Amino acid sequence: PDDVWGTDGARVETVDEGLCWIFIAVDHCHGECVGWHVAKKGSRFAALQPLAMGLKRHRASVERGAGQGITVQMDHGTQYVADDFQNQVRAWGMTLSYAFVAEPATNGVAERFIRTLKEQAIHGRVFRSTSDLREAVAEFVGKYNRHWRLEKNGYLTPEEARAQYQLPKAA
Repeated sequence: PDDVWGTDGARVETVDEGLCWIFIAVDHCHGECVGWHVAKKGSRFAALQPLAMGLKRHRASVERGAGQGITVQMDHGTQYVADDFQNQVRAWGMTLSYAFVAEPATNGVAERFIRTLKEQAIHGRVFRSTSDLREAVAEFVGKYNRHWRLEKNGYLTPEEARAQYQLPKAA
């Protein structure tokens, strides 16, 4: 856990506010969504929010150096190549790792999470606003982390798998 976090964003149409953005960060080890953010504007600052959420949850800080040892895997979206984004990630002590251009599979953990989120909580629903969308994402992420059984975790949920990694190893 906390070795590589994949991050990505997606746009969703709302009735009253038009296109809105969802940004996520997912731990490559056990698939936990460590952070998410819904915003009207898909800026470089909005893209940082899932990483900040993950650092607050798992490192209890967003101070300089709080992300030491974590590599952030992302695509070449404008948010992720912006100087403000890169400088903040580096200030947190995280390492930047970009997926290969036109090869979404190289950011597959984040891409797969976005796909699952869309299939389970977005597609087939009508959202009036970013607030409605935010509620749906929050509900899905909570269910996913607590109840979604992943084959790669031996059918443990992301939260169960993280807890298992944190158990002291027998000597």
